[in-house]
Amino acid sequence: MDNQRNKEIVNDEYSSQPVKKTSSWVFQKWRRASKNVGSSTSAEEQQPPEQMAYAHADQPESYIPNRRSVHQQRVGKWAILDDESKNWSNDAKEFFVNGDAPFCYSGVFNTPLQLDRCFWGTLLGYACNRYLTPEHIEGWVGRMMQWRHRQQQTAGGSQMRWSILPPRFFDYLVDSNTKNTVNFANGKLSPYPSFFDVDYVYFPFCVENHEWLLVQIDLRTIELTMYCSEIFTNEKYRRAVHPKLMKISVYFGALLVNIKYFKKTRAPEKLLSFEVNEDHVQSHNELIGNQGVHVCMLMEHLVTGKPLNVTGNFKNWCVAYRRYMADQIYFWRCLPRPSDV
Repeated sequence: MDNQRNKEIVNDEYSSQPVKKTSSWVFQKWRRASKNVGSSTSAEEQQPPEQMAYAHADQPESYIPNRRSVHQQRVGKWAILDDESKNWSNDAKEFFVNGDAPFCYSGVFNTPLQLDRCFWGTLLGYACNRYLTPEHIEGWVGRMMQWRHRQQQTAGGSQMRWSILPPRFFDYLVDSNTKNTVNFANGKLSPYPSFFDVDYVYFPFCVENHEWLLVQIDLRTIELTMYCSEIFTNEKYRRAVHPKLMKISVYFGALLVNIKYFKKTRAPEKLLSFEVNEDHVQSHNELIGNQGVHVCMLMEHLVTGKPLNVTGNFKNWCVAYRRYMADQIYFWRCLPRPSDV
């Protein structure tokens, strides 16, 4: 059994505030020594150095000996742990290549979503032209929110002044689905905290043709920042991007009024202003098939300070990050309760 799947993936070097400029962080080598175990050794030896950085970036200095103890407090109410987990595939790649079942489940989701070989193959970059779906993005949002919860328990909740919402939040918002958007905002929908308990709200959304963008809303100043993955032409910005930003600005402002945000915080009520941030753009050729991966990298970077624009081949970093994402999501593999199947 590969002991790496029994590790809690937590990096205590993370900071919890958004990073505004690329120059505000300096890339440092990860201080934790990697531990190659079992069958993973040969695969890692074939990885270029930049890929191995992600493979070991978050490993703690000591093992958590019992995977069950890791999951016990954070696995969703819909899920149960399996005593026969030793029979499961060791990691996401093994499940894709020679899976022990047609599909599996992961506790990073709030529902018993069936994750089949197509899901894992696309995430790893082997299928469906590598384009991530909303389910992949939501899985990574769930993983980030689990990390936030664990950090709250160990480092204190006052340092975790942010929340990341899943892609469906954007759909609910622009479709004027008031009940669902309010549930995301008032803290009644786990694991998303109330807007009154955070300073920053993030959510990804898809423009068109698998092109993902990330929005940051600063609730202290009522300002919206959209982070670009690539530079849009003027025509495309006017046609596809600007109208969505206008909708977000109007409907998110209405949501704040709906939850009485201005009244309860005594902040002056005003329209949501917005701007476009191009600090982290990549070339179009490097982003083909990797737009969703880049957004996932970006959301982690903004809330933790983990390096994003590292030196080297960007595509290789995307390959490494895909594997990192897949193994993080697979780590929380579980079974649904009979009533939820």
